Amino acid sequence: MRRGSTPTNVFHLPIDLSQATVFVSYEQHKRVIVEKTGSDLTFAGTTGNYTITVELTQQDTLKFRDGNVNIQIRYVFPTGDADASNIVTTTAERILKDGVISAV
Repeated sequence: MRRGSTPTNVFHLPIDLSQATVFVSYEQHKRVIVEKTGSDLTFAGTTGNYTITVELTQQDTLKFRDGNVNIQIRYVFPTGDADASNIVTTTAERILKDGVISAV
């Protein structure tokens, strides 16, 4: 992803997390920079093929520095059962013009 962009991240999962409390954390340099939960997430899918969609804003991606960004999903079901996904890594790429831009 590029800093200042508005990427949509789609995570494919084998289990339905729509009834769980879910956190999608984006971390750089051992510090969570952006965290999405609740209404920030969209759940979809059918048995064995579920997705969580996260849309990042310009403000979100501008918080990253150039370099690796680690992403992890953590969740807890109403029963108290909790788990975490493997950590995946993407890259925040540099931009020449910093700051939020608008179409007007």
